[in-house]
Amino acid sequence: MSDIKIIQGKILSILKEFINICEENNLTYYALGGTLLGAVRHKGFIPWDDDIDIGMPREDYEKFKKLAPHSLPRTYKFLSEDTIGYKKAFSVIRDDSTKIIMNYSKEDLVESLWIDIFPLDGMPSNDLKKKIHSFRYLYTRMMVQLSQFNSLVNQKKENRPLTEKVIIAFANAVNIEKIISFNWAQKKYLQAIKKYSFSEAFAGNYTGAYKLREIVPSDYFGEPVLLEFQGIELSCPRKYKEYLTAIYGENYMQLPPEDKRIQHHYKIISLGEDKGEE
Repeated sequence: MSDIKIIQGKILSILKEFINICEENNLTYYALGGTLLGAVRHKGFIPWDDDIDIGMPREDYEKFKKLAPHSLPRTYKFLSEDTIGYKKAFSVIRDDSTKIIMNYSKEDLVESLWIDIFPLDGMPSNDLKKKIHSFRYLYTRMMVQLSQFNSLVNQKKENRPLTEKVIIAFANAVNIEKIISFNWAQKKYLQAIKKYSFSEAFAGNYTGAYKLREIVPSDYFGEPVLLEFQGIELSCPRKYKEYLTAIYGENYMQLPPEDKRIQHHYKIISLGEDKGEE
């Protein structure tokens, strides 16, 4: 079995544990990003993809954070923004029987395979409030990224806007991590993204890769619909077609060129003895 298939099997096993906890405790979740696209286009993983993206309305997300630490198998570890030393604004469930080296930034990071669990927060419909909130969000997010620049920012990412290239060059030149406090920046960032409820006119994943593009009309989420994913049923946004169009454009069902089918930047150390779900 290829490494990508073993990795997909491992993270599918984590996903099943997550779903069990949600179903037992009546918590709402939605497949997001490439996971949703995989469910719609492939009825499972995008063949070259190797992660799982899940979103939860903030209220359900906070409940899950309390349940997860004592509900998961022994080899799984739950990390959230409340975990000391963990520097993300979302949660992960990690399989500690695995080890990989992430090598997309200036510093190599030893990690385990994981699934991402993102909080879903709101955006007001009022134009002025929306502009103010958007600016505050983007500013505080940038401060968080700069505060851990060497380990977080993907400097191998292609096709960045000129503004981002200039900021990255400046951050490298002045060693920006020594200037901006992560704890200060993270506090301001979390305050910003939590400001508006999931019940607002717009909502989405502020911590995702696509930033404000991931904030969509709230009714795109709605009552989840079940779609097939690797032989299981996965909760997805009710208006998943509209959601995918907002994120990826109207041609989301079309496969990208082969040179754009890119896996994550990492080196495998160990994938454990169990190959996970198939």
